[in-house]
Amino acid sequence: MEEKQFRDKVYWLTFLFSLMVVWVHSFNGELFMGNPEAALKVAGIERILGEKLGQIAVPGFFMVSSYLFFRGFCWKKLLPKWRSRIRSLLLPYLLWNFLYYIGYVAATRLPGLSGVVGKTPIPFNGGQLFDALVYYSYNPVFWYLFQLILLVALAPLVYTVMRGNVTGAAALAVMAYGLWKNWAMPLLNLDALFYFCAAAWVSLHRDTWAREIEERTGAGKNMAAGGGLLLGMGILLYLGRFGGLLWERPLGTVCWRLWGVCAAVLAVKAAHLPSAREWMKHNFFLYAIHFAWVRLINKAAAAAFPGNQVIALAVFILMPALMTAVSALIGGAMRRFIPGVYYMLSGGREAGAAGKPRQAP
Repeated sequence: MEEKQFRDKVYWLTFLFSLMVVWVHSFNGELFMGNPEAALKVAGIERILGEKLGQIAVPGFFMVSSYLFFRGFCWKKLLPKWRSRIRSLLLPYLLWNFLYYIGYVAATRLPGLSGVVGKTPIPFNGGQLFDALVYYSYNPVFWYLFQLILLVALAPLVYTVMRGNVTGAAALAVMAYGLWKNWAMPLLNLDALFYFCAAAWVSLHRDTWAREIEERTGAGKNMAAGGGLLLGMGILLYLGRFGGLLWERPLGTVCWRLWGVCAAVLAVKAAHLPSAREWMKHNFFLYAIHFAWVRLINKAAAAAFPGNQVIALAVFILMPALMTAVSALIGGAMRRFIPGVYYMLSGGREAGAAGKPRQAP
């Protein structure tokens, strides 16, 4: 497909993943109903979107980020890509973590906000600041960015291993075994490494056996790919049955999420979608601001309509649309009045300027 069409597909895919991430962080049953037992009905419905569908979003982000990083990669591109990621990953990671920390420090000391935040006054000292900046202690959704920074730092090793067909397949097999055995790694999540390496493997071979990932495909090939997904679903259901090979194994969860990402990629690739709108191209900013706003809206709605299951579900279902609107309004105002600040907070992502989709949020 043409480069512009490829970019549009990436924007659509990352926008859909952004909406799913909002659902993951929008559970509100206990806030509205007051206790877990009363919230069971609400939570059961919300889990369909937040835990079943929504959990493919972050694996999808890891894979899109990796695919774009290694697309056309060679050794001479390593340093330019690392410099680019300092601006697009490391700088906004530190800035947003600092802002969330300062926000919590201030909010826990203001009478009108301390009750909404639900925390005792947060200390302001060097130790707390270090934990906030480095270990995202007051910005929990940035665990993903922390992992991605580590993975990008490992890019030379990933490239060395995944550029070979045999070595790449062997590495993925070892990681799959580690997931099956529930191996733990210091700092880095093994499942994040698996998603990142799997997408790198595909990206590094997009001119050979993975060429169809970016090629136009007709109805026949799309149907065949859909049939392959159905077959994969059947295999996963069989292996994940009670007592099966993947029963209660972390690898089973990873495989289902990988299956979901593949299904989303196929759906976006096969669909005749219009060009991505401008407000769909700022998914990093949406990802960065949504957590605080989701908590604020949920707590405000629960205080206004306590015990109302209908309102709880409505707020949950509509939250991605609400966050898209909030992000578009705030981001648009910042780009107009303080573009330099927005540029830093969004990691230099100015959709429509250079026209190139960077790594996912």
